[in-house]
Amino acid sequence: MSPHGMPCVAAAPYDDYDSFQLDWDAIDHEQPYLPSIHDERLMTMASSLAAWLADGEDPAFSDADGSDSPDVQGEDLDPGVVLIAFDGSTEPVQPGATRPPQHGDTAPLNPTWFPWPDKQTCILDILRHLPRSLFSDVQLQVILWGLSILGVDNVPSTRMLKDIDSSLQSQYGIPSVQYEGALGHIYYINHLPSIIAQEMANLHVRPHICHYPENATGRVDQPWQVARWLYEIDPAIATLMIRKGQQDFYVFELMKLMDGTMVVPEHWYTKPSAWSSSPFDFEYWAWACCTHGYVIHTYDTIEVLASNLLLSFPHLLHTYQMDGQLDPYNIIGLIATRGCGVLPWVYTDPAVGNRWHMWAQGHHVLSYMIWLYCDDMSGNMSKKWNKHNSFLFTAAGLPHVMVHKESSIHFLATSNIAPPLEMLDGIVDQLEHAQMHGIWAWDIEGREMVLVIPAILAMLGDNPMQSELACHVGLQGKFFCCNCWVQGAGTDSRQCPDLTGSVLTNADDDTCSIETGSHATDSDGSIHKDAMHQLKHKGHHSETMQDLMDRARHFLGVNAPHTHQDMMDKLHSMFDEVTNGKGKTRYTKMKTDTGIKDTYMDVFIERILKHMKGICAGTDRYLEAVSLDPHQDTPVEVLHVILLRFVKYFWCDAISRLNDIQKAELQVWLASFDVSGLGFPPLAAQTLVQYAGSLTGHDFHAIAQAAPFVLYDLIPHKCYEAFLALSALVPLVWQPCIENIEEHLVALQAVIDHFLNCTAHWTLQWFNKPKFHILWFESYNAIIHDHSIHSNRQAPSRDIACGMAQCNRVCHLLSGGKFCARGPITTKLPYSDNEHEWFWPGPGVGSLINVNIPSFHNVIVDYFGLIDNTDPPEVGSCVHDKTRPQPLEKTATAIRRRLYQTCQSVITMNDEASSNALPLIGCLHEILQICHSPAQQHNQANWLLLEIFQVISSADVYHLPCIQASGWVMLPATALICCVNVQHNCAGHHCTGSSSVLHRNPSDLILNTAQMHDAAHVQQFHTRVQQLEHDWAIHMGAAAGLNAQKLKMLKTSKATPKRQSPAVPSVATLDNDAWHVKL
Repeated sequence: MSPHGMPCVAAAPYDDYDSFQLDWDAIDHEQPYLPSIHDERLMTMASSLAAWLADGEDPAFSDADGSDSPDVQGEDLDPGVVLIAFDGSTEPVQPGATRPPQHGDTAPLNPTWFPWPDKQTCILDILRHLPRSLFSDVQLQVILWGLSILGVDNVPSTRMLKDIDSSLQSQYGIPSVQYEGALGHIYYINHLPSIIAQEMANLHVRPHICHYPENATGRVDQPWQVARWLYEIDPAIATLMIRKGQQDFYVFELMKLMDGTMVVPEHWYTKPSAWSSSPFDFEYWAWACCTHGYVIHTYDTIEVLASNLLLSFPHLLHTYQMDGQLDPYNIIGLIATRGCGVLPWVYTDPAVGNRWHMWAQGHHVLSYMIWLYCDDMSGNMSKKWNKHNSFLFTAAGLPHVMVHKESSIHFLATSNIAPPLEMLDGIVDQLEHAQMHGIWAWDIEGREMVLVIPAILAMLGDNPMQSELACHVGLQGKFFCCNCWVQGAGTDSRQCPDLTGSVLTNADDDTCSIETGSHATDSDGSIHKDAMHQLKHKGHHSETMQDLMDRARHFLGVNAPHTHQDMMDKLHSMFDEVTNGKGKTRYTKMKTDTGIKDTYMDVFIERILKHMKGICAGTDRYLEAVSLDPHQDTPVEVLHVILLRFVKYFWCDAISRLNDIQKAELQVWLASFDVSGLGFPPLAAQTLVQYAGSLTGHDFHAIAQAAPFVLYDLIPHKCYEAFLALSALVPLVWQPCIENIEEHLVALQAVIDHFLNCTAHWTLQWFNKPKFHILWFESYNAIIHDHSIHSNRQAPSRDIACGMAQCNRVCHLLSGGKFCARGPITTKLPYSDNEHEWFWPGPGVGSLINVNIPSFHNVIVDYFGLIDNTDPPEVGSCVHDKTRPQPLEKTATAIRRRLYQTCQSVITMNDEASSNALPLIGCLHEILQICHSPAQQHNQANWLLLEIFQVISSADVYHLPCIQASGWVMLPATALICCVNVQHNCAGHHCTGSSSVLHRNPSDLILNTAQMHDAAHVQQFHTRVQQLEHDWAIHMGAAAGLNAQKLKMLKTSKATPKRQSPAVPSVATLDNDAWHVKL
């Protein structure tokens, strides 16, 4: 075959050229004849030279289509290009058809891939905006070249992709708004109202958003059931109205009940329906104020069921004369306390009613609660720290199974120069505007326009970020807690804040035990730094036993709380002191004495001190604007406080106490630890021991559940008791569903007290770490980091904001969200009551998340977090083992003659809610499925064979329940609740092993109630531990601290002998069966 696909024949040389004649009839006139490679190259060079001589342009590298010159295009490749191998052989290459020159806004549209012009552009635009796999232009050119060589037709150029991206972003995307902060920094914020409107138009998200708080009578498993949403947030933005029939009932408007009573609703909320057994059926209720002659008694409230509502405020205006009622416009005032005078009515204009009633014009008005999160991360690929402060948010109305999806986390702003409070100023501007005017959005579920009012449910972040947002000095200060006025150092300046009375330890050493060193870091060593300063300048003052005990009681006790008003008063006082001529020294002393530090105000103070006129700092206006108390509405970040602090402290302390022989033995125990039911893979023993100070939260998550079974005789008894108390605390903190919040808080407080008492009994030196007093969104940073790397560093805030907005647009279109064109980029949201003006993406776009190609995983769904896991697998679903169906007598169950298929696994209920009845514990031995039964048709199991166990006592060493076999039972497959973790009682039988642990008496088992997964069920079996007396624990800890100083001076290190066990000839390993909890 010739290079052009024509047949050719090898012939002998022919000498008589003159007599040669061509037979034209034998030639196929339909076959195109292309010039040779040599001729074609000459023609290309000639045309290029002619064009260059004429106007300086090279047609072979024309930029008429707007593409950059380095782009590899299909039109640049000859359809008859020949590859010449090293051995001289040739192979034809057929590149894809070229795309005609065109701009993004003039490209013809294919309805299947709307709003993209065609399939190629759609796929490539999605690839360009994968959240965790961003491409540079050079990498994209390589991809385009590869597609063209593979024969893909109409591959767009890089310039065309950018033009189309810009066009789509301006019409259907999220705008990035530029701000110049009060400190002079330029930063960009993605438009918050546009993101919220986009979520309301997303069929993947909107049906799951809850807009009303729920009174669940003590149960808490979703954000809308918490007290803040139900009681604390201003109802004027949290629960504005409900609709009954054709009437809209708003808060702070008069309404008439069925019995003729006139009331004024304050809050709307939901309750589970009393007439339905389904937990998803709700009734609307209101707390309403009673009226007496249109004087509103706000102290006298009643609960009103929505079905008892008769007339709303507008209907009262039309019927009050016929009913002989007073004019609803004539609200006289309110009485806040019984027996007090009448106060003016300030919630609404009585002549107008609730302003939102008029503003909405018959549309629904819905609240939209958000979690606002702030964190810092580095924008460099190297280890050099390049701090970027970022703000993110998620919809608090989403259930917790959805709120952690990557597609539910929305980027707002980041900057490497603007501090958080300066950026928060711009976010508050958008939030204030939205709360004043509302956000018009298309409700894809109600198929109508709605008015949305956003509000912040809580501010999330780590401790340093929460301190900055609360204008607090942080963990380095004397008043190290942002929630109360506890002091790290005593009021007497001569006193050293070291609670042991000993020489202060290295604050940066994470490898020493607590008696020989500290694990405090730069962000957690406040008391040490303050004390070092005092020691350097005023000498060391040794504390007596009583001093240590008093300090510990104050540290662990209940102190006066921080309040928003106290903070504002002190900030105003500090600002007035400076403006009245006091110097910088006075201002610095006030910050130290009060523990308050407003980094935002500090900039203006510096300017005032430099005699700059006309400077006035608007201190923390955001707190009032968003109705937040930063001292109470910034929840404790348990990842950093518990796993990355308490567990890390104790684990590093334990490892530092071991010699090499003991560390090797610990690795054996870790490797032999049974992880069944715990939800993580077998432990990496060497890593956990060798790199104890560099582990992640996931590692400490596993250590907290395994430590009681691997450390019991490797560390001192006091240390082990504290570790047991910590392991008992962890599962109570990580409970996604709380059946009764009041009972849970009582149990949690008891476990916290026991943990702190055990820690005090060990040594008071731990209380040099502020996190022990504090007890009383991280993966998304990687996405921001990738966008930072691909920024040109000239305007990283703009580049990252625009990149995240583009990812947001692609995710919205892929998930089936509706959209309406808004024209050029603007913050004005589109408004249209016409459903036909709100478009769906083309069917081809939606099919991309449902592509099922054998041997290929749909990575796009994972990258954007679009996996729908709101509907868990059906309970009882099973996976067959590799055996054939067999008669029942050949199975372990053996009841009657039928064919039964055994299975290797079955789906459990995994319901986080616990039942009133105590569940059963059993070891699952066999899963049966009756052949040709309805269950087999639905791939479900029929019966389970289990060995039942019961709690018989509490293990002396572990303080965990001992379980013992009590019989066999067959249960239906739907009876399984969850998997539980059991361990062998190694401490009771002195089990040992050099390479693996050999268990003696394998039937002696311990239920691991430190299990975090499905803790609500497992905690029903926990054993109560005798509480240590508080003062006695502090006394013993103080004595241990004073004795530790004497031990340091001995400078001796006696190796602890390896644990010895009597040799027992009969040794067996525990059968690794599956353990489950059953109804």
